[in-house]
Amino acid sequence: MAEEAVMPIRTTVVGSWPIPFGQRLELKRYYAGELSDEQADGVLQTAARIAMDEQIACGLDQIMGGEVFAPDFLHHIPPRLGGLETLAPRVTSKGQQGVGRYRVVGKVSAPRGTGHAKAWRREREIEPRLDKASVPSPLTIGGGFVVDDEASESGHMNDLIEVVQDEIADMVGNGLQEVQLDAPGEAINLVSGREAADALLSLVREPLEPASGITRTIHFCLGDIARKPSIEVQNLRALIPFIQQLDGVVDRVHVECSYSGQWEEHGLLAELPESMQIIAGIADVKSRPAPVTELREKIEQLADVIPPERLLVSTSCGVGRVPHDEAIRLMRNLVKAAALVA
Repeated sequence: MAEEAVMPIRTTVVGSWPIPFGQRLELKRYYAGELSDEQADGVLQTAARIAMDEQIACGLDQIMGGEVFAPDFLHHIPPRLGGLETLAPRVTSKGQQGVGRYRVVGKVSAPRGTGHAKAWRREREIEPRLDKASVPSPLTIGGGFVVDDEASESGHMNDLIEVVQDEIADMVGNGLQEVQLDAPGEAINLVSGREAADALLSLVREPLEPASGITRTIHFCLGDIARKPSIEVQNLRALIPFIQQLDGVVDRVHVECSYSGQWEEHGLLAELPESMQIIAGIADVKSRPAPVTELREKIEQLADVIPPERLLVSTSCGVGRVPHDEAIRLMRNLVKAAALVA
């Protein structure tokens, strides 16, 4: 009797990709606000084309647009929003100390969008195999905004839910097949003990409502500013109860597994609902590229916990802040490692 074929371990990405060097000068003008979305459309399309071609050349099963419009994850979003007062602008050269500070002074709105839906339309036009895009969660965008009272707190979160819903609805209406809600804000609050799982559920469920007909993915990590985490404690056990509550809300969960405290608890992933596929973020973006042998060993250990048909592997976070050559080497090593696991 022939042996039953084992499903290969699939590889995917988180979102960001290193900015193509040849487009850097023009893109810096866009990032500085010297060019509008429309004026920068050509260079953004060129940069996205390069980013996607490099991902394809790495052999990844699933690619994304590279987030070339947002080189600093979400820090381009607050300046695009109405209803905020800038207390201190983002200074990228200062890392964690240079994070922008904003006060809520009215209804928070996004008359120009957050940029994610525009990027999806631009990138989908030039790459038909593109099927996945991401957007940060409302808590991740606005959890650090300064508010005057408790009513303003809940009010601006409701506003941001609408902002994210609008972005997702736009992308779904333009052919999106998988949306990834980036949720480091939720992960940090859970691992640090600042919030209970019940308090965060609506901040994930409601933004994803426009995506009920497509694959819904959530990405948990502990932040990546200047290639450093936002908190010193790293584990998976604080996330598991919350992810269990997301049964029926998300179809895939991408969990950062690269820190030792997280990896030591990777067996807990077996406790996640069978309805979910699990993307294990084992390739660390904050260290030198892991060798194929190390990544292969981790994938084999994961396959003992998660059925191959439910398992994908990826990086811990986006590789947009990783040196270009290292990002490509890390992804190539991940692809090679996955191919060796049968």
